[in-house]
Amino acid sequence: MPDDVAAYVEGAQGDTSGFIAGVLRRKMRADGLRVRRAQLGYVVTEDEVESTRSRLAALPPISDEQHARNLEWLRQFDED
Repeated sequence: MPDDVAAYVEGAQGDTSGFIAGVLRRKMRADGLRVRRAQLGYVVTEDEVESTRSRLAALPPISDEQHARNLEWLRQFDED
């Protein structure tokens, strides 16, 4: 693992294994959603993903309180 990535993981969470497992689970869910959408005829391209990322990056940051509310809302979709 590159040094800068390792430093981020260690500094952000402390539990490197748990952090990496969480990131991989989110990636697996995203990949699963893409497959399910494609089966329904909705194909999401990498260009569309990048376009959406750019639009989101241009938005003003949200507050810590809003972030916490968003995370709480997202937990309802956890399959763990």
